[in-house]
Formats: sequence, structure tokens, C-alpha cells
Amino acid sequence: MHAQRNFGLDLARALAIAMVFLSHGVSALDTLGVGVDLFFLLSGFLIGRIYLRAQTDAHEASGTFTLWSFWSARWFRTLPPYLAALGLFALAEPRFHNNPIHPYYLIFLQNYLGLTGFGPSWSLCVEEHFYLALPLLGFLALKFAGRKNLLWLLPLAALVPQILRTAAVLGNGLPPNWYWRTHLHCEGLILGVWLAYLFVDRNDRSNPGRQDLWLRIRKPAIPLALIPVAILVYQNFTPEQPLPFRATVFLLYAIGYAAWLRLLYDLRWTPVAAPARLLKSAIHGIALASYSIYLVHTLLLTDIRVQLDAWPRGPLKTTTILAGTLLFSVAFYFAVERPTILLRDRLLRRAPTPA
Repeated sequence: MHAQRNFGLDLARALAIAMVFLSHGVSALDTLGVGVDLFFLLSGFLIGRIYLRAQTDAHEASGTFTLWSFWSARWFRTLPPYLAALGLFALAEPRFHNNPIHPYYLIFLQNYLGLTGFGPSWSLCVEEHFYLALPLLGFLALKFAGRKNLLWLLPLAALVPQILRTAAVLGNGLPPNWYWRTHLHCEGLILGVWLAYLFVDRNDRSNPGRQDLWLRIRKPAIPLALIPVAILVYQNFTPEQPLPFRATVFLLYAIGYAAWLRLLYDLRWTPVAAPARLLKSAIHGIALASYSIYLVHTLLLTDIRVQLDAWPRGPLKTTTILAGTLLFSVAFYFAVERPTILLRDRLLRRAPTPA
């Protein structure tokens, strides 16, 4: 299984979930929650590749893409673990009051109607809205602009959330918790699709007459990859950032994480020493279980912390809480997420594809 996977993408997943996990588990590291935006880039890139490989230009013969095949594969992949996690949060609510789960959580509207529990689910709403909209907006783009014009159309589309945020700042102000809302925080997903377009359509070294833009963007990606690091340093030393910066920071993160993804994709590592092989296996394992970890880690962090309430505060307690949370999150992967993936592959009659 590991031989079929791209190590760089797995490392990106592992980095993203580690950032989010630590931001919720260690208060001093709360700024690392922007690992969510790295997940957005990954989702846009991976789903964009699936979509673009199955879809052909609207002026040519139809490809293998159908709405049902796209949506059913995505929903079968994401919904069963989500619903299982949602059930766990609902069962736990009587023990942790003031965190109710509402019916609209079933249709991913909590990032607009009110997020009262299951905090990390706001980003799942953004991604599900993206899965729903991508083939519909993609159809319009291909029909009226043509496939080759995605090269400039997608970067322009990635500016739309920034334009909407800027208009809000200049007008009546940004709404509360605006960063949860899909239309104000989706540039990472769009730039991920743009990278997918370069990978699928502008990655042809066998054709000298065609620009290999996927290869050419690697060099400028090196300095751009420093953007997220610089922002994190600034945020840690400047607790009160000005509003224009806060309204722009997600576009900057999207650009920086796009550079990370481009550079990490080419990363190969074939360790020889046993400790290095163990580390590589751990990275693969965390990447595989990253969705499950994301779904249940905040509930487990809270529950285990309550169970250990009598323990004195300190490194031992924190380490125990983090280790226990990680262990039970991985158990959730094997109990819920992995069986549903295997069931999806059987029911949809498709071989598992490397991620």
C-alpha cells in the first residue's frame, strides 16, 4: 500500500493534522490551527485531479465523468465517518452541556446557521460545499470558457473570497465567525484545483511545444513556501493583528500552502535504517488516519482531560491526554473509516486508488 502512495502528499497530510491536533491539545500552540488551510489545498488538489482526469473539454466527446459517480464516491468516503462522529458528539452532549448538535448538522449548514458543538466540523462544511459545487461550476467553466482557460480562470476565482472579505470590511464589517463561511474562506480549495489542472493538463514533458508549467512553478514555489512560516511568527509575536491583515491572511496562507504542496509532491524518501523506516511508516499511518483524527480529536481531548481531572497539571498529564486521544482516534479509523472505504470500493466496483 505504501509503495502506491505519494510520500510528499502523505507528509503534507501528517503535517496538517499534527498542526490542528496540537493547536487544540496545547493552548500555547493554538495558532497552528491554520493547518486546516493546508487540508483545503490537499482536498482541492486531490479532488481536482479526479475531476479533471474524468472530464474532457465540453467541445469534445464525453469522458468518464458523471455527477453520480463523482458525488457518490465523495459522499461514501466522507459521510459515514462524519455521521459516526456526529453520533458520538450527540451522545456526549449530556456530559458536556451547552454543546448541542442540531439537525442542520446533517446537511452541513452549521457554518452558517450556528456552530454550537463539534467545532472542527465547520471546515467539513466548506469541503462538502466544495464537493457539491465543483462539478457544477466546472461544467459551466468548461462550456463557456474552455479547458485551456482554466489556467487563468481558477486563480481569478481564488480571489473572489478575498474580494468579498474586502467589500465586507469596507462596508458593514465582517460577520461574526466569518472564517467559517464557505464563500469567505475557500481560496485554498480553488488554488488546489488550479494545481491539479497544472498537474493534469500542463505536465507533459514529452511534448516540447507545450509549456510544462507544473515543472516551471517549482522554482518560484521555494520562496513562496516561506509565507506560512512568516505569518505564524508574526501572529505569535503580534496577538492583536489589524483587521486588514486578518481579512487577507487566508489568501496568503493559500498561496504559501500551494507552494508547500508543489514542493512536497516531488519529495521521495527511501530510508534504510530501521528508525527512519519506522518514522516513514508512522507518517503514512497518521496520513491515512488524518480524517478520523480530525473528526473525533476534540471530543476525545475533552473527555480524557475530564477523566484525568485529578491529575496535577504538567507535561505528564498533557502527554497522556495527547497520546490517549491519538490512540482512540486511530481506533476510530480502523473501526469506522477504513471499513467504509473498503465497502465503497466494493459497491462502486472500483479499485482503490493511491492518494
